[in-house]
Amino acid sequence: MAASRSTSSKLNHVHLNGRTLEGGGQLVRIAIGLSALTGRPVSIDHVRGNREGKKGLKRSHAAAVKLLAEISGSKVSGGEVGSQSLNFFPQSTRSKSGPLLDLSRVNVKSEYDIKLTTAGAIFLVFQALYPYLLHVGSQASAPFVKVNITGGTNATYSPSYDYASQVIVPNFAKLGLPPLSIILNKRGWTTGPVDLGAIDITVLAPDQPTLNADAEEGTGSTLRQFIEQVTRRTLRREMKKLDPSIFAKRSNSALSEGDSLSKLSAKNALVPITIHTSEATTHRSHVYILLVAHTSSGFRIGHDILGSMGGDRLSKPKNKGKQKQQPARDPRRDSQNSQNEIAFSAAADLVRRCVDGFIGEISNESPNAQPDQKSDSNVKRSCLDSYMRDQIVVFEALGEACSAGGHDAETTDTETLEDERDWTLHTKTAQWVCRQILNV
Repeated sequence: MAASRSTSSKLNHVHLNGRTLEGGGQLVRIAIGLSALTGRPVSIDHVRGNREGKKGLKRSHAAAVKLLAEISGSKVSGGEVGSQSLNFFPQSTRSKSGPLLDLSRVNVKSEYDIKLTTAGAIFLVFQALYPYLLHVGSQASAPFVKVNITGGTNATYSPSYDYASQVIVPNFAKLGLPPLSIILNKRGWTTGPVDLGAIDITVLAPDQPTLNADAEEGTGSTLRQFIEQVTRRTLRREMKKLDPSIFAKRSNSALSEGDSLSKLSAKNALVPITIHTSEATTHRSHVYILLVAHTSSGFRIGHDILGSMGGDRLSKPKNKGKQKQQPARDPRRDSQNSQNEIAFSAAADLVRRCVDGFIGEISNESPNAQPDQKSDSNVKRSCLDSYMRDQIVVFEALGEACSAGGHDAETTDTETLEDERDWTLHTKTAQWVCRQILNV
């Protein structure tokens, strides 16, 4: 069995198979966070067993385990990098009410520091710590608890700083969680149906190479500007294909400068598309795009992509002094032009994939729906994007576990249900871990 539970005691040891469902690091992060909150020891075998390449704990996982154990006074075995078996033993002073520990005697400092030696994803570390810090924060000596994490702010397969600040933080606030503030000091890179009111674009990309640049003047559209322009244009084109009902009603005064009703479809002409952040980077592999939809309900829906334009380094601008006369055909220039064409082609493909994913998130119809499948009027898409959805599972489960009789409530025939086809393996994995530890 993947997990064992006993009805006679809420403090029984939970055994989890790390290859269950998504089988990655999220299972570890949620398990240790809930273990620290409930006092139930957790053992995880086959850690990150479904991952390609190296299995076991990465540096970001090990750092989260270490700090959470420090704050909660828990004991750990198998917490080192590469370990495929982890045991987490929290303190066991039970609360007299509810399933969580009595945290009144936990000594919480006002500030903690985590420094990853590689550009590991800092918001995956945050994901493991946040539920516990929310509940224990009232015991801190300061009005708030500050966690300094040094690592990757824009990493593959993980929330970026931009997604966290523009999507996660506002959505947590909308859900009623205590105030959360995040500040970016320096970026760390790794290679590698709701009414819609507005769309923000974030572009992080190099300012070189340039498209159609004049050899003497160096003028032309930079890669970053090209991505901005193509993203706007592609968004407008794809939005014309969407159901008009998802767009919020706006007055003509809400139109952003340059939008023309004569050129745009009436059903999306009143949705402003603005550049939220445009930042130059210094390497071809440091390219990032985030699209964020602001909805009439106050929630935000995001979709992002991290990519590379190829090549090892950017071409340096020529000196402004007198230019040497070039031969009629310079093989070096031909090679550079060819590399530039590849870079812009890769950028256009990156934009297309990002926009496609974003359109799938804001569409009324689940991308997993079958063509011949009739829609259920009582089943609706979540007001959150698929990545944000798995971030709130642990808070849903804690709320249900702490609410007397909450998990015994039956759904009525007229209650609107969430379309489970949108749930990713990360969401299902988070729900599974919560069921094993919280019995919800």
